[in-house]
Amino acid sequence: MNFDIELTSTPITSHAGLAFIGEQLTEAKFEHHMQTLVPGPTRSDRIPDADLAKTMVGLICCGKPYFDAVGDYAGDPYFPHVLGLSRLPSAPILRQRIEALPEEAGKAFRGFTTRLLARHPQQLTEELHGEPYCPIHIDVTPMDNSGSAKEGVSCTYKKFDGYAPIFAYIGPHGFMLDNQLRAGKTHCNGEGTLEWLKQVLKRAEAASSTRRLLVTDAGHDAADNLLLFGQTADTDFVVKRNMRRDDLAEWLKKAKRQTSDQAREHIDCGACGYYGQGELPLPGHPEQRLRVVWRAIERQASPDGQLLVEPEITIEAYWTSLDWSPQAIQRFYEKRGTSEQFHSELKTDLDLERLPSGKLQGNQHVLDLGMIAYNLLRLLGQQMLGSGLVPGRKSQSKRLRLRTVMQNLIYMAGRWISHARQWCLRIFEGHGWAQAALSLAPD
Repeated sequence: MNFDIELTSTPITSHAGLAFIGEQLTEAKFEHHMQTLVPGPTRSDRIPDADLAKTMVGLICCGKPYFDAVGDYAGDPYFPHVLGLSRLPSAPILRQRIEALPEEAGKAFRGFTTRLLARHPQQLTEELHGEPYCPIHIDVTPMDNSGSAKEGVSCTYKKFDGYAPIFAYIGPHGFMLDNQLRAGKTHCNGEGTLEWLKQVLKRAEAASSTRRLLVTDAGHDAADNLLLFGQTADTDFVVKRNMRRDDLAEWLKKAKRQTSDQAREHIDCGACGYYGQGELPLPGHPEQRLRVVWRAIERQASPDGQLLVEPEITIEAYWTSLDWSPQAIQRFYEKRGTSEQFHSELKTDLDLERLPSGKLQGNQHVLDLGMIAYNLLRLLGQQMLGSGLVPGRKSQSKRLRLRTVMQNLIYMAGRWISHARQWCLRIFEGHGWAQAALSLAPD
């Protein structure tokens, strides 16, 4: 080696970007709400519940969502200072106290999330067909926790043991509005889903005054859900229809009657698409009729030209309150696949697939704190993009992946200096993302 390696007493941090996380976490209402979870007098040396929550959010933002990781920062003055902690908890205390938080703690975490989103309404709105909408995508994604004996872990529809949480993402960039951790065997529209959907719609109304557009798959094609969506003020919906018991050939005939030769869609050399629309009664509620649009695909040959013995029929139908054309509804729903990327960022970028607690309620709290970390990282990424200072082609992107924010902002190196009772964080001016990071600093 042509250089020496030495230890220094000068505080140097490898996660300078946590300063911006700590700035966003400073909220008196959140701290007060957390204090009310433990009524009555407490020990003077007791670490506040709000500090435990902030510690966990900080760890998740660093990609370390497990309790033992707090030991990595035991001798680091920077980590507790920028997160506003009175004292850094040990790993056993962090685990015990997070798992012991009452169910009401979820209201504090969701309240903070809703207020955070409400402060940035421009991030939640997009223009669709000339009208501003606040899209809400609801989806279930399994979390693989195979080989563990955690409470609630059971066989998911992906045929591995784990959890089956449901998520609601709001806005075009995928901020998380709400979540619910559920046992792996729970059906996507299982018990309690309707109440959870009501909660999501209330939180969406509190977060944005823009008209909401709720989108979900066929797993939530239930009359009670559709009635809820239709009766909620300032809310439109697109819900994929479950076609399991329908005669697909009949739907194809109806679409052919409504589609002219000029409007017929050429899928590939062996398939054509036809579009239809109409009104159908809700199952169990014949007096209630809703608009249904659909695309029928008739395949006579495989994409490589091999003729099929019998045509294959595929129907993609949607319940909707929108007056858009069937083609526009189809194109809009196809973009819903982006929500799968949001799941991926949560489970891989934040490493939250294998939750750290053995208790279901403890893992729910960790997932709620993960929601806060997820939204803070997403917000920082969007704010840097808006500054126009993000280097390279990323400045042309609509959204920064969480991993990109973590690698270039959270993991940014800095020098932590104390002088004249003042603290200063110095970042190397030659760092490509230094100017983008400075754009986040409060005036």
